[in-house]
Amino acid sequence: MKNILNNNKDFLVKLITIASPIVIQNFITSSLNFLDLFMIGQLGENEIAAVGIGSQVYFIYQMFIFSLASGVSIFVAQYWGRKEIKNVYRILGIGLSFIFSIATIFTLIVLMLTNEIASIYSDNIEVIELSSAYMRIISLSFIIYGISYLYSSILKSTENVRFPVIASLIAILTNSILNYFLIYGKLCFPKLGVSGAAIATVISRILEFTILITGSYIKKYPTIAPFKIIFDFTKTDVIEYSRKTIPIIGQCMGWTLGSNMYSVIYSNMSIEAFASYNIAISVQNICLTIFTSLGIACSIMVGNKIGANENDRARNYSVNFIAISVLLSLIISLMVIQLRVYIVGFYNLDDITKEYLYRLLLVIAGFLMVRAVNIIFMIGILKAGGDTMFSMLVDVGGIWIVGVPLAAFFAFYLRLNVYYVMAYAGIEEIVKMFTCSYRFFKNRWLKSLTLQGNLPQNN
Repeated sequence: MKNILNNNKDFLVKLITIASPIVIQNFITSSLNFLDLFMIGQLGENEIAAVGIGSQVYFIYQMFIFSLASGVSIFVAQYWGRKEIKNVYRILGIGLSFIFSIATIFTLIVLMLTNEIASIYSDNIEVIELSSAYMRIISLSFIIYGISYLYSSILKSTENVRFPVIASLIAILTNSILNYFLIYGKLCFPKLGVSGAAIATVISRILEFTILITGSYIKKYPTIAPFKIIFDFTKTDVIEYSRKTIPIIGQCMGWTLGSNMYSVIYSNMSIEAFASYNIAISVQNICLTIFTSLGIACSIMVGNKIGANENDRARNYSVNFIAISVLLSLIISLMVIQLRVYIVGFYNLDDITKEYLYRLLLVIAGFLMVRAVNIIFMIGILKAGGDTMFSMLVDVGGIWIVGVPLAAFFAFYLRLNVYYVMAYAGIEEIVKMFTCSYRFFKNRWLKSLTLQGNLPQNN
C-alpha cells in the first residue's frame, strides 16, 4: 500500500483535492438530514408518515436525475481529459434537454395526482392530506433541482469540486435553519408544520440554483456557453448518450426495488428483526459514506485519464482506489466491532432486538470491505470506463438473482434469525466483487468515449 502511494504523488494530490470536499459534503448532508427528521419527528406520527411518503416520491425522482446526470458525467470526465470543451457544452445541452423534460413530467404528475399518490402509501385521511400538501409544494423545486444537480455533476467532472460542494452546503444549512423557523413558527415566522418543511426545501433549492448559475458565470466555468453551442447536438449524439444512460437508469431502479424487497422480507420476519435491521442499515450507510465519495472521485480521475488516452495511468489510479478502499474498510470494520456495544446501548430496545442488532453489526463489519470495493467498481471504475451495461447487469442481477432469493429462502423456508439471513444475503456482494474483479483485470471495462468521435470534435 505504501509503495503504491509513494509512486503516485500526483494521484494523492488530486485525490485529496477532489475527494475531501465530497466527503465533507456527504457527512454534513447525512448529519443534517438526521436533524431534519428529528425536527419533523417532534410533530407526531402522522407528520412523520406524511413526510416519509413525500420523501419516497422525491427519492424516485432523484434516482432519475442521478441517472441522467451520471450519463453526462461519464462523457464529460473523458472530454475534459482531452480538453474538448465544445463537446462538454454539447453533452451539457443533451443533459439539460432530458432533465428538463423528466422534471416537467414529474412536476405535472405530482401536482395533478397528489392525493392518488399519497393514497398508495396510506389510507389515513390526515396523512394523505398532510402528504399531499407537502408534495404539491416540494414539486415546485423539481426543475431547478434537476438543473442544479446536472451543473454540480459537470463541475465535479471537470475538477471544479469545491464550488458545487460549497453551494450545496449553503443550501443544506439554509434548509435546516428554515426548517426550524417554519416548522415550529419561531421568531416572526408562522407555524406551518409539514408545509413549512416543504417551503424550506424549495427555498434552499432556489438558493443553490442561483449560486451555481451566478458563480459559473463569474468564474467562467465550463457549464456556461451560448445556447447555440450548448444545443448544437445531433440525433446520433442523443442516441449515443442514451446508450450509456439507460443502463444507469435500469441499475438505479433495479437496485431501489431490490432494497425495498429486502425491507419487505425483514419486516415480515418480526418487529424485532425489522427494527434491528433498520438501525443496522443506518449504521452501514454512515460507514459507506466515505466510499461513495471515493467512488465519485474515482469516476472523475479515472475518466479524465481515459479521455486523455492515458490508459495505463487510468488502470493505476483504479488499483490505488481499490487498495485505499480495502485499507479504510478494514479500519472502519474494526471500529464497528469495537463500538457495537455502545451503538446498541444508544437505543431504547428490548433484549431480543438488542441481541439481533449486536449480531447484525458483526455481519455489517464482516461484509464492509466487500461492499466498499463494489462501490469503487460500480460508482467509480466501471462508470469511468463507460461500462454501464455490464455494471447494471451485475448490480441488478446480483440483488435479484442472488441476494433477494437467498434472503427469502433463509427467512421464510428455513426460518433463520435475521442476522443469519443478512449474512447469507451478503453472498450477493461477494459474487459481484469477483465478477467485477474479473472484468477489471481483463480490461474489458476500459472504453474511450472520445476517440470514437461519439460527438462532433469541432474544436
